[in-house]
Amino acid sequence: MGRGTRGHGRWRVMVGVLFAASTLAGCSIGDPVSPIPPPGPSSDAAPSPVPESPGVESESDADRASRDGLAAYEAMWQDFAEAGLTSNWQSPELGRHATGIALTNLSRGLYADSYNGLVTRGEPLLDPRVTSVEPVDDPTTVRVADCGDSSNWLKYRVDSGARANDSPGGRRMITAVVERQSDGSWKVSDYAVRDLGSC
Repeated sequence: MGRGTRGHGRWRVMVGVLFAASTLAGCSIGDPVSPIPPPGPSSDAAPSPVPESPGVESESDADRASRDGLAAYEAMWQDFAEAGLTSNWQSPELGRHATGIALTNLSRGLYADSYNGLVTRGEPLLDPRVTSVEPVDDPTTVRVADCGDSSNWLKYRVDSGARANDSPGGRRMITAVVERQSDGSWKVSDYAVRDLGSC
């Protein structure tokens, strides 16, 4: 989904670079290489824990919640866009990343489109950011703000294939609440989409 996917790609690259840097920091080109000793009688003993590399910080709970919250938010819109191709308001995919009011609103929107003979083609361009993580020490709620662009995500009539209206789509402010579920997953529980041109 546009920028969100690239952001996750950058995260993977950053983790890979940090891992490589921490591995190289432990040895230098001029250090002698000592051979690995043959296994002795104590080889069945549990391995000793590997100490954390200095300079590489572990991810905080708030950072992890932010990452998971954004991923759930973006995945919810992807599930909605896929269901919108046929206006399948009963798609089980809708409940993968949405719950409560958010899931109800997604289903109702698709039901209305199905009833009116409309489908949605394309997908929204998202640019979400986390505005808060609560509580910071053991996060259960992530709030997201987005300026979503629907220019390439438009409604069409099923019977004729023609555009449903003359609206060109555009940018809208979206706010969302993403909550940690009892199974540890994150789902969007509520969201609001503002008027066209609101961001």
